[in-house]
Amino acid sequence: MVDGWVIEDGSIVPPKVGNTVSVALQFHQYTPDPADPRTCTVRAWAQPIQADTAPIVDRDGQWWWTIMLRGDGWSAVCRTPRPLIDHVEVTGMFFAHTDLGSGTARGLVRRVQLMTGETTFDPHTRSWAAVADEDIRYTDIEASPRWFERPDPPDPAHADHPVERQLGVLIELDLDAAEPAPLRPRVRPGVISSGGRVLWVLDRQLPVLLQIDDPAGAVAVTEHLLPLSIATTAFSPPRGRVVADASGCWVVAEQAVLRCTLAMAGALEVHRIDVGHRMAAAAACGSVLLAAGEGVFVLRPGTEPLRVELPTARWVAATSEGFVAVVPAVPEDCAAPFPRIYRMVRIDLDGTVTDGPQMPLSFPVRIASVGDRMAIYDRRGVAVSIGVDLTSTPVPALPARPLTFGGAGGYLWMTTHRPDGTGKTGWWPFDGSDEVPAREHGRWLLVLLDPATHRVVAAAIDDPEPAVTIDEQKRVWVATKKGVYLLDPVGTLVELDIAARLCTA
Repeated sequence: MVDGWVIEDGSIVPPKVGNTVSVALQFHQYTPDPADPRTCTVRAWAQPIQADTAPIVDRDGQWWWTIMLRGDGWSAVCRTPRPLIDHVEVTGMFFAHTDLGSGTARGLVRRVQLMTGETTFDPHTRSWAAVADEDIRYTDIEASPRWFERPDPPDPAHADHPVERQLGVLIELDLDAAEPAPLRPRVRPGVISSGGRVLWVLDRQLPVLLQIDDPAGAVAVTEHLLPLSIATTAFSPPRGRVVADASGCWVVAEQAVLRCTLAMAGALEVHRIDVGHRMAAAAACGSVLLAAGEGVFVLRPGTEPLRVELPTARWVAATSEGFVAVVPAVPEDCAAPFPRIYRMVRIDLDGTVTDGPQMPLSFPVRIASVGDRMAIYDRRGVAVSIGVDLTSTPVPALPARPLTFGGAGGYLWMTTHRPDGTGKTGWWPFDGSDEVPAREHGRWLLVLLDPATHRVVAAAIDDPEPAVTIDEQKRVWVATKKGVYLLDPVGTLVELDIAARLCTA
């Protein structure tokens, strides 16, 4: 079953009879119903997605175990109220979903059925009622629509009148007849950082670091291998962090910090420092790195890490003289009042800690390093900038809710949904509907913001979790899972052809 939003979102190409499609799969368990064409019974090999992980507890107190089911040519993520392991037989429905947190299947489309049903509009909740399973109608078609017909909300006098609505499609796949899958690109960019005239890009799965010299000019790309593991999930968020400086970069990943230094002959010298814990935040002041997780460390090239007298830090940012960190006043894994209380601290380059004021913050909290300051925004409307002296200055609230958020080169950046003209934001970041890029150019928007004026540059993008850096010439570079791009002043992403210039160190 493919809900309409999954196709409109671009997570799956509209299925057409005779075409091969790849789908991200989830499996939902249901009671057998011979009258429902969506249900089926399958045998699979079941194993937990992650070992030694407790079940999820929903709002009703029900436990749910997250299991990966693997069959002949397919895999699907399943949340089950009863734990499963080894060979199992389960009954339910396959759902196409987004890449993150799903299994996979690839097959030739043998049949496409349009699912429709009558529904009514509730003016109080401003939502459409769900269509009962037994009321869904199935019509054979050759190809799925790209956009599904949804009626506009009726006036209150006719709210209880049923109207026809397209829900999605039901497809049948022949897994044995699929065309071969495309090969993985040599590099799938994850995180990016600029230092001098060099861009450093870390692959989102492979322990591969790209050194891109003179990216706006002659462009020379060198591949370096790193002593790290291979991430198994293709579409998980990018792993680790890269923090560049004039002589190389720091790579913070897994339970290690790598110092990568460019030697005189052009070789990359890699020194691994095991810190024993995963680092959740990192920032650099020149070539000095602050890494924070279960422990806070100051690291300099060629020296042992210096442990700072703090148990942890939730967020960190660099200033011209050192670092600003946000530290939980109460351990975050303990019961605490809402909003949580955090303490602002300054950490000097020699590891000296200076306490600052406390601040209540409500999740989600957005933190960015902007020039010489740390910008903080939270759900309750906190919008402040923290300076070296740990004083806070009010700043304008964010004009829209970000999906991802960060700071680079004195600017803020965010990804957000495409506007539809409704709500408080209207058509922001555009002046009207005629300025919104065609949906084919990208499912989301990348927006670059001046923190003081909120003047923007916006571009359509196909990755809701890009990485952004700004080089010494104020050029904006963007890494997505598809490539590395230059964001030009008019809001166009121009791809940098990495593959054609790639050489191995």
